[in-house]
Amino acid sequence: MGQTGVLVAVLVVLGSMTPQPCAGEVTAEEGSCSRVYNDQNITVLATPGPAGHKGNMGARGHQGKPGDRGVPGDLGEQGPTGPTGEKGDTGERGPAGETGTPGEDAPAPTVVAFSVARTNEMVSSESSNKVVTYNVVITNLGEGYDRSTGKFTATVAGTYFFTFNGITFFLDDASYYLRLVKGGEFVVGLYEKNGPFDEHQASSNNAIVRLEVGEQVWVELGKGGHGLHSAYHRYLTFNGFLIGTGQE
Repeated sequence: MGQTGVLVAVLVVLGSMTPQPCAGEVTAEEGSCSRVYNDQNITVLATPGPAGHKGNMGARGHQGKPGDRGVPGDLGEQGPTGPTGEKGDTGERGPAGETGTPGEDAPAPTVVAFSVARTNEMVSSESSNKVVTYNVVITNLGEGYDRSTGKFTATVAGTYFFTFNGITFFLDDASYYLRLVKGGEFVVGLYEKNGPFDEHQASSNNAIVRLEVGEQVWVELGKGGHGLHSAYHRYLTFNGFLIGTGQE
């Protein structure tokens, strides 16, 4: 037992005099280590050795497994509208469609028109108006004008356009007064009078009139001895035609 104590003391002294690297377990205190000699735990104090060289980088490890997918974030605000793109090329023409079912034939347009003229002079009475008759029928589509009575009778309900004219005798102060009449009611009038010279004065007037089937329109020479001049040149005329059959 006395020999063992002496050996321990000698090792402690030698360890303190000659620093040596510690190959044993490093303790919590810096610069100390412990070593076992003859089943004895001996603590040796030594200064740290110089830092060793940096070792080489180790091999790259294996790629880890992908992590779980994260929770989607909130929807961001809509950005500003981008500029309009360039117009693309025109596409190819598509195939023609199937032929449709033939429709019904449109009704033929209704044509009603007349144009008549007078070649003879005419004088009214002092007390009553006188219907002007026209002995030359130029056009009578729809057969609405009656040459014997001088009146036009509507065979189609609709809106009509009428025009008429007059010419004075070649005398000073000669005059005429004409009026367009619908079923006995005055529509428009026409008056002309010469000055103190031998001359002719001519004028015309017109009107658009709505007629029902059977209604009549004619021209009257006003009472009071008025006169109308005419000759084979057909100076006096009366014309009318259907504009349309729609309602007013």
